[in-house]
Amino acid sequence: MLISFSFVLVAVLLTGALLRPDGILPVQSNVSAVYKIKTNTKVAALTFDVVWGNRVPGPVLDLLKKHNVKATFFVSESWARQYPELARRITTEGHEIGSNIENRVRLSTEAKPPVKDELVKSSEAIKDVTGASITLFRAPYGDWNDEFLAAAAESGFKVIRWSVDSLDIQTPGKNNIVDNVVKQVHPGAIILMNASDTAAQTPEALQIILEELKGQGYELVTISSLMKMGPSVID
Repeated sequence: MLISFSFVLVAVLLTGALLRPDGILPVQSNVSAVYKIKTNTKVAALTFDVVWGNRVPGPVLDLLKKHNVKATFFVSESWARQYPELARRITTEGHEIGSNIENRVRLSTEAKPPVKDELVKSSEAIKDVTGASITLFRAPYGDWNDEFLAAAAESGFKVIRWSVDSLDIQTPGKNNIVDNVVKQVHPGAIILMNASDTAAQTPEALQIILEELKGQGYELVTISSLMKMGPSVID
């Protein structure tokens, strides 16, 4: 009985030692997906997934330039190869670029070796087009398993999710897209938007979102800049 109690006591003490005062487990390694940052400062990262089309990315970049906002774009390898001028524009205008990894492997079921090959291949292909080194990845639909997270960590990459979803890919209407972002934004948020041609309502909504968030006192930054503002909250 005494031995059992001792084990329980040790477990409780260890858990207490690992927990931060706010109750969030600290990041023990990079084998996790980051979905927001712990901070009280009104700062958020605006991110865009781009996997196909050339009609929406340009207007999105125009608006970001107009409002002097830097964002992070997760682009697919095939899109970067098909539209190299747009891909290069992302980096030359000071935005951060990451990989929205292709669906050649099933990330939720695949073993580590082919996943690592895919990560490296995708990052090298995008670098060939843009000249930018890729350190951030986003998996389509959040479809991954522990092998993918481990492969990313071993290769020196970070997997990024989101805590605010604009749902613009569903084209629910400009006002709904705005509400999805403006009403859910919080300090340390990672905001998911899309700049593929499927998300045809994004530019019109983005204009309002940028104005509304500025009015709320938010600073919009890249993922890398956001991660310097506080500890990562992982999924």
